[in-house]
Amino acid sequence: MAENGSSRHAVSTRYLGFARAEAAGSSAVYERLALAVAADEATLDLLAALPAGKAQPNLLFGALRWHGAPVQDPAAALAWLLDHGDEVRATVLQRSTQTNEAARCAVLLPGLAELAARTDGPLAVVEVGASAGLCLLYDAWRYRYALPGGGEHLVGPAVSDVELPCAVDGLGAAQRLPAAVPAIAWRAGLDLSPLDPADADTRRWLECLVWPEHAERAERLRLALDVAARLRPPVLAGDMTTDLAPLLARARRHLDEVAGRGRGAVVVTHSAALVYLGAEGRSAVRQAIEEAGAHRLGVEGWAVLPDLAPQPPHEHDGGSPFLVSLDDAPLALAAPHGSALTFL
Repeated sequence: MAENGSSRHAVSTRYLGFARAEAAGSSAVYERLALAVAADEATLDLLAALPAGKAQPNLLFGALRWHGAPVQDPAAALAWLLDHGDEVRATVLQRSTQTNEAARCAVLLPGLAELAARTDGPLAVVEVGASAGLCLLYDAWRYRYALPGGGEHLVGPAVSDVELPCAVDGLGAAQRLPAAVPAIAWRAGLDLSPLDPADADTRRWLECLVWPEHAERAERLRLALDVAARLRPPVLAGDMTTDLAPLLARARRHLDEVAGRGRGAVVVTHSAALVYLGAEGRSAVRQAIEEAGAHRLGVEGWAVLPDLAPQPPHEHDGGSPFLVSLDDAPLALAAPHGSALTFL
């Protein structure tokens, strides 16, 4: 095991968990590939020599696709990996899994609208882990919520290049959907390595991170990147654990100017971002939000904020469920890529 790396057993367990809890039922290609990795000693040795954060399945599989490896055939893919280990290692060390799935806006929007109604004013939205800024553009997308028992609830502009379908269920589902996207007076993102949505290399990498069978997601990503390239939501370079406080202060000042002191709310949003921090980092982010008098709206794997959901929620269509939470209140369960929402 290399310094800061993982044991072979730990890597194998990680890939088994990914196959069973995340890929199963969503990507047969990645389920087979993850199971093959978990049982292959040579591949496990290669991954165990990487820094622990770089041995994750989505990053490895995206790198394999970036280099044209035959991921549909696990045996061939692992043979290719052993022949091209240096190339793949360089790619996973250089890059990260900054997918920034626009469809997660659909599962966060009800919480955003609830906060706007509660605070009687517009919002200043700060997204951490913002990547290319797709999840800053709530008012650019068209939302098509499929209601329990049939029917639809449409939200957003009548004409949009991107439509986000989301099946809703649970307690008072139809009544908890917003009539409109709340007013956003100011927005900014924070990311260690902001991405340019117009950059061809960036776009190709993000497409490699979309799972092979998810053709609809890949097409939505391309269209959403086109919109982001045109609208240019501001995403600043910075570390959410240390650089969030001054950005929140800036957001509050702007909100006070346009809405009046005390009206509206500053909200920090995050989607599958806090999972990349340790417990101390997550605590630092939540402390910065609390000290700024801001709110937090996020969708993460249930174990990321265990004080909100100490027990695993029930299985949810589309893989192991994520938890949507507003401040310290669980709101709903969500499919990992935003296609379904079950209110709690």
